[in-house]
Amino acid sequence: MSSPSNLASLGDQFWSLGLDELENLQEVLTKIIEAKRAMEGITEKLGQRQDRETSDELRAVRQFLDNPNLDLNGPECVLLGAFFKYRENIELLDTRALNVTLDSFGRKPSNTTSTVENLEKKGLMEFIKGEDLHAHKTFRLTPTGLNEVRDLIGRLKRKSFSAVG
Repeated sequence: MSSPSNLASLGDQFWSLGLDELENLQEVLTKIIEAKRAMEGITEKLGQRQDRETSDELRAVRQFLDNPNLDLNGPECVLLGAFFKYRENIELLDTRALNVTLDSFGRKPSNTTSTVENLEKKGLMEFIKGEDLHAHKTFRLTPTGLNEVRDLIGRLKRKSFSAVG
């Protein structure tokens, strides 16, 4: 917002304008206000759509991890668990937190750290810190990893749909 001195300065400038110029200015200001209101509405709708997409993705991942009849391998579990945390706005993960999340679904792989290391070799994960042998490693999904998880979710949805149909 403008400071009072800026508004006073603008007021002085407007006072010096002629009536036709002020009416033109009023039209311009009205259009600017309408455009900003429209942009605000679009931003709000976009935020609502993104929230809905996040909820849908979290729901889908939760259903896959919670389904004991769905055979998931270690890398798939780790990718889904990492994506679940990512969609909860936890971008940097550590292997311990991921183990807890996966274990809560009964999906903890035998060695999460080695699975993450293998996914890193494929460019799906990126280590941030924790190269010490006994430390919990901190990592995140790469953009390629995010795409891979979304592809995996699509495959699992199709597989679940075809099993039902």
